[in-house]
Amino acid sequence: MGKFCFENKVAVITGSSMGIGRETAYTLAEKGAKIVLNGRNIDRLNRTHKEMEERGIDAICIPGDVSSREACKRLIEKTIDHFGRIDFLINNAGLSMRGNFSHIQPEVFKKVVDVNILGTVYASLYALPHLMETMGSLVFISSLSGITGLPESSAYCASKMGLTGLAESLRLDLAATGIHVGIIYIGFVQNDPEKRVLSADGTLKPLNRPYHITQKDVAQSIARVLQKRKYKVVLTPLGKIVNIQKRICPWLVYRELLFFKRRVKKMLS
Repeated sequence: MGKFCFENKVAVITGSSMGIGRETAYTLAEKGAKIVLNGRNIDRLNRTHKEMEERGIDAICIPGDVSSREACKRLIEKTIDHFGRIDFLINNAGLSMRGNFSHIQPEVFKKVVDVNILGTVYASLYALPHLMETMGSLVFISSLSGITGLPESSAYCASKMGLTGLAESLRLDLAATGIHVGIIYIGFVQNDPEKRVLSADGTLKPLNRPYHITQKDVAQSIARVLQKRKYKVVLTPLGKIVNIQKRICPWLVYRELLFFKRRVKKMLS
């Protein structure tokens, strides 16, 4: 993939101190982009920024929680102060949650929605005038949970499905501006060992599960979406199968997931 699309372009990537966001930052930097790192964990963010500087990457880091409107405003303002433009906003920051809906504390559900939906809305709203100037890209990172509801994941699924509605609406609203809107459904991706998800009561727990795609593969897919200005992209064979089944025989997806849930419950009992 050539560099012409990325050379000297500015990419703001939320949630980029680790995981997919971090790998995407490196991938775009290798193609010539200037990088704006963002995350809540300042130590981890500074560590990633230092590694990038040591590799000669033109990058800045701006700490902040995207669920804060002021933090998102600061993220965009500092990016413009430093680089003078924004070409790509990749709304990657997200919060996962596992637990039966009947056990979820309301504040836990709200926290997931605040990060995954409002965090995306805030960052996008503040970046919009600058993306209009560059006719840049506004990309949302969703998941298999944005295609179909999954057991023990109600808050996460609700928020990721919300991104689909947001992307579809913005694609229409921004059609005359030249801004590219894209959404990527990534499926079960490789996670960093230190990744944690919220439980129903708000405590953090490890996320241990098999994965079907590496972070590097996802980052390369994000780069292709930016370069080719694609709209909807579903990754992994499983994701593609579920996406097709959901459209033509949703009852089959329901039965498959119900069987999977019962099997897991039996294994753990």
